[in-house]
Amino acid sequence: MLDIDNVRRRLGDGFTITHHEEVTSTNDLVMELARNGAPSGAIISADFQTAGRGRRGAPWLAPAGSSVLMSLLMRFPTLLPPAHLAIITGVGAANALRALDVPAQIKWPNDLLVKDRKVAGVLVETTGDAAVIGIGVNCTVEEFPEEIRDRAGSLHALAERLISREDVMVKVAEELTAAFTRVREGSIVSVLKAWNTMNWYGRRKVRVSGPLGQVEGDGLFLDGRQLVWHVFRDYGVVTMPLMSTVETI
Repeated sequence: MLDIDNVRRRLGDGFTITHHEEVTSTNDLVMELARNGAPSGAIISADFQTAGRGRRGAPWLAPAGSSVLMSLLMRFPTLLPPAHLAIITGVGAANALRALDVPAQIKWPNDLLVKDRKVAGVLVETTGDAAVIGIGVNCTVEEFPEEIRDRAGSLHALAERLISREDVMVKVAEELTAAFTRVREGSIVSVLKAWNTMNWYGRRKVRVSGPLGQVEGDGLFLDGRQLVWHVFRDYGVVTMPLMSTVETI
């Protein structure tokens, strides 16, 4: 059972945490808090979601009590572009796992991988000046649906040790907040550089498809200033829009 009081004590002031045994979606509940004026640092977590979702509305299902399922509210004077939000949240979430000695990498746009298996996903939604950051982390999941069994994993299996949900929650809240604080203080370049150091696609053969067509290469890196990809080719690099589709080949 999740010791939510332990999480509250460790995070201290600046966060308000509400935990439920079961909800439809933690993101939906925090979106409602955001619309009602709740401040940055509001968190809702749950043991189980009946309507959790990932990218493009894909369902996110996990056995009750096996995962960290939480959403965090962050407010900004001027809301950042979606691409920047994806980058910052990816860095914060990956740093959280790395702080627990789990070598997470970021697979654009919103997956965290360990040993090439997805252990977590991040979903960012916005309303007004608020970003709602939802994250699901597989902690002790043992069985996955057949269609994802060969590419999904859990922290327990991949780290070969038990990492408590409390530890994951604390580090996720701390590292996401730290990443956004760096941006507020004018250090977004350092966050963008950090993203590249954890980029799962860095030196893999990739196909990048977008409005400018399609290009294949031997990896890519993020140019955060221009919000574009630079795809490695034998003769140099090809620039592609950031919101292109990226896949391995």
